[in-house]
Amino acid sequence: MKLILIIISTSILFSQQKKIKFDPNKLIDPTLNWPKIISPFNSDTLNSKETTFTDSIIIVEGFRVQVLATRDRFNAEKLQSELGEKIKHKIYVIFEAPNYKVRIGNFIDRRKAENFRIELAKNGYPSAWIIRTKIDPIK
Repeated sequence: MKLILIIISTSILFSQQKKIKFDPNKLIDPTLNWPKIISPFNSDTLNSKETTFTDSIIIVEGFRVQVLATRDRFNAEKLQSELGEKIKHKIYVIFEAPNYKVRIGNFIDRRKAENFRIELAKNGYPSAWIIRTKIDPIK
C-alpha cells in the first residue's frame, strides 16, 4: 500500500504543471482551390464567359466504351495503338488495380456511346461495353 502511495505522490509531483496558451483564432487555414463542376446538360455553363478553362478542372459524368480489361500493360498499350489507327475518338489506358483498362471516347449521351459500341462490335470488338465514368467534355 505504501508503494502505491509513493508512486501516486511522485507522479503528481512530476506531472506537467506548465499551462500552454492556445488561441484557435490565430490559426491560418490554407485557401482551398476547388475544381469547378460544370453540368453537361446546361449549354449556357460551357459557353459562359465567366468560366476560364485554363485555371479549373472540369469534371463531368458521362460514358466511355471499354474494350479491354487486362493485367498486362503491354497488351493494353498495343490495343490502344491499333485502335488509334482505326478510330477518331480519344483512347485512354487507365489503371484501376489490378487491371489496365482500354476505354474510348467522351460521350455525354448514352445513346451516342451505344451507337459507337455497336460500331465497334461490327468492326471486330463484340465484347465492348459501356461504362459510366468521369469524362472530359471539351475533347
